[in-house]
Amino acid sequence: MQTFLGKVAIVTGGGSGIGKATANLFFERGASVVVAGRGEKIKATAKEIDPSGKRVFGVELDLSREEEVKKMVEETIKKFGQVDILVNTAGTSSGGKIDEITVEQWDMINRNNGLATFLCCKYAIAEMKKRKYGKVVNVSSIAGRFRGMTSGLHYAYAKSGIIGFTRQLGAEVAKFGINVNVMAPSQTMTPMLRALINDDIEKELNAKIPLGYIAKPEQQAEVILFLSSDAASYMVGATIDVNGGQF
Repeated sequence: MQTFLGKVAIVTGGGSGIGKATANLFFERGASVVVAGRGEKIKATAKEIDPSGKRVFGVELDLSREEEVKKMVEETIKKFGQVDILVNTAGTSSGGKIDEITVEQWDMINRNNGLATFLCCKYAIAEMKKRKYGKVVNVSSIAGRFRGMTSGLHYAYAKSGIIGFTRQLGAEVAKFGINVNVMAPSQTMTPMLRALINDDIEKELNAKIPLGYIAKPEQQAEVILFLSSDAASYMVGATIDVNGGQF
């Protein structure tokens, strides 16, 4: 089991799903955690994880707005003094075929997946470079790795882009002691997925997954923590598929 005593992690999308599970595991294993994302649930989640507020605090922001992301990283440095780990789980999904997707929907999905990931990496990595140490885990999707069964074309495009972005960025910053990698989860029983499926679709998905069930957020979070640890110190630009055997 990896321990993260003395480490500071920023987890975007930490208010629910994979992000919340990841933030909780980091806290349990000794890290100080910034839970970042939209909505009042962000601060509620931070308080739920650490009622004392000493090692976890929440930042409500729009991750697609540069000034807000910059301020979030500055607040992290002010409170904890450093940034060791960045996990980009924040994202928005939507269904729809090519003749149904509007330009506005296309832009919204790409802003909340690709642009948000870029901005968080930009400002967190600037701090990591100062200490010549850092771990970045960008969360893609089976939709970007292969194809999605519940999401639309625009989501597949955005999540595929994150993989190429990570490979390029990983090579760029490796000389600074920073490891940047991707975790590509399959369908995971989060509030976002639940909003897209009904009981019949869930049964159909389970039948197509070799393990026979949809992943739990904690199962995805464990792999994120591995990539955030020094056990993954020789991994750069890699994509880890956590999909129950869906190849």
